[in-house]
Amino acid sequence: MGFIRFAFVVYLISFSAYGQIVFTESFTSPIDTTRSWQGTIAPELNFKTEKQDYFSFKNNANVSFLFEQKKAFTIINQLEFATYGNTVNVSNGFVHGEYRYLVRPAVEVYPFVESVWAPSRGLRIRVASGLQSRYRILNANTFWIITGVGIFYEYEKWNYDGVPDGVVYVDEGYKQHHLIKGQLFSSFKLHLTEKWKLIISGYMHTRLDSNIKNPRFAYSVDLKHNVTEHFGVWLSYQAIHHTKPIVPVKKDYIVLTGGVFVSW
Repeated sequence: MGFIRFAFVVYLISFSAYGQIVFTESFTSPIDTTRSWQGTIAPELNFKTEKQDYFSFKNNANVSFLFEQKKAFTIINQLEFATYGNTVNVSNGFVHGEYRYLVRPAVEVYPFVESVWAPSRGLRIRVASGLQSRYRILNANTFWIITGVGIFYEYEKWNYDGVPDGVVYVDEGYKQHHLIKGQLFSSFKLHLTEKWKLIISGYMHTRLDSNIKNPRFAYSVDLKHNVTEHFGVWLSYQAIHHTKPIVPVKKDYIVLTGGVFVSW
């Protein structure tokens, strides 16, 4: 293979949480047509000898495979599971796949499919699939601006496990919906110095019907620092605001993570 990159991440700060939006622009990179594949993988292992042995595994991965110079398949995932004795629990995570077609060096069109689960918030499952585009409207040596638009089908199933204490509600077991939505997103990536990189991204999902006034917003800020050519640290802040969730969970949802990485 022309390129192999491996990243092992040990979290320095981790308030583990996942929401309804996959922050794709924090992970995806412009496709390098000189490489047959590229990406990162970041596992975390945890073992404790408690009353029963406790083992947890969390993985972050982003891999792209290039086909015919203009086509690439990108898969992004965050998976987490734990065992306590003989009990296995699958925790929060997501899987996102894109089949990216380079119409031009700065223009991509891609179908995508993704699945998100966040039982700690009450989101049993979210499945989405659709067609999107990504445009690099400004591409300089030290910074670039990316924007995109798309349409997708979404299915969500919620229970009431994530409803805050003190909120009065009628527990109907679960709620679900099937919707067609549109998405807009934009990302600004800046090389502050040779070793510091800043990524700021914003997203909006909205229904294509009379409830278009109740969108879902999200944004993220990612800061990365290469201490050496193959070692660095990163910090990420993510926030989701849902104007009208289908169950009475908190409308604002915040994730803060950070870590170190090694690449080669």
